[in-house]
Amino acid sequence: MRNIEEFIISKVAVNILDKESNHVVFSVQEAELTEEVYGYFEKHILKLLKDEDARPASFDGERNLVRELCQEIFEDECFFVDNAGKMAQYLFKCASSDEKDSSGDFAVCLFESQEGRYLALMKLNFTEAYCHYVKEVEGKPGISVGVSKTGLPGPGQRLSKAVIVKDVKDHEAFNLLVADRDWDGVFNQAFLKCCFVRDERENTKIIAKASEQFARKVFKDNAQEAERFRSRMSSILRNEENVNIEKIAEESFDDPVIKNEFKATMINEGLQESEVVIDREWAEKKLKRKRLKVDKSIELYIDNEVYQDKDKFQIKRNGDGTIDIILKNVKNYIER
Repeated sequence: MRNIEEFIISKVAVNILDKESNHVVFSVQEAELTEEVYGYFEKHILKLLKDEDARPASFDGERNLVRELCQEIFEDECFFVDNAGKMAQYLFKCASSDEKDSSGDFAVCLFESQEGRYLALMKLNFTEAYCHYVKEVEGKPGISVGVSKTGLPGPGQRLSKAVIVKDVKDHEAFNLLVADRDWDGVFNQAFLKCCFVRDERENTKIIAKASEQFARKVFKDNAQEAERFRSRMSSILRNEENVNIEKIAEESFDDPVIKNEFKATMINEGLQESEVVIDREWAEKKLKRKRLKVDKSIELYIDNEVYQDKDKFQIKRNGDGTIDIILKNVKNYIER
């Protein structure tokens, strides 16, 4: 699902969740897919698919209203408008007691790619937008500026609550991709009733993040060992198909206390398998560029190719826990 690059949107339905008036304004027909409307939702869906913080999940429980309504649409598209309205009503009911939730539109998009059919369920929170308005004064136009409180998020903005649902297949490990920073909030726990799962990308992200936090904690005052460990982890994530936590611990550390602390860190993050499958494509992209913060006062942004090029960049280990960072053969530099 995360690797979808091209798709075709066939249907869009929009309903208004008005918390101020405490009701839902239902649409009795599909939204007209003009070029502008199509482009707007296409960009939001693409942004959702590429969202680094979006998490894979599955519907939970034997009875799940959103799952049933989505499945009806996949089986017969004549249910699209009615079921989009039912989902809007259900989300409004779930969020009625949530003071943090604001008014907005609830959009449902049906789209298809080579991998199958999908539904995108998106909460479009209203935003304040400045606009001009014209008012006749003594028969002459007067132009002023006002605020519209029902503006929608721009196509480049991140949506606070959204999910992409794939047509259910029994053999698939998950069929949801959820974008919501409030993982324990109403959208996930009450509306979707989903449980999060780990795919290869989640595994890789967890290992990368947890190993960096481990290095910062254990090697806080030993840049030499921190650099050695980070280089090893970067090489593993970029070149290996699987990660063996036990093997990394044994080969990376001599101190048994540090070995056990590293293994405990990974177990606490949910990585208890002997072999963890990783997403090398994500790792290659994520580790393509390094950002180094040196002694809280210097920041370096370096492409990995330059980092590995001994003629341009070198880290010299001094043997006392410190390192020298050397830029070589500099032909030009600018100040910003």
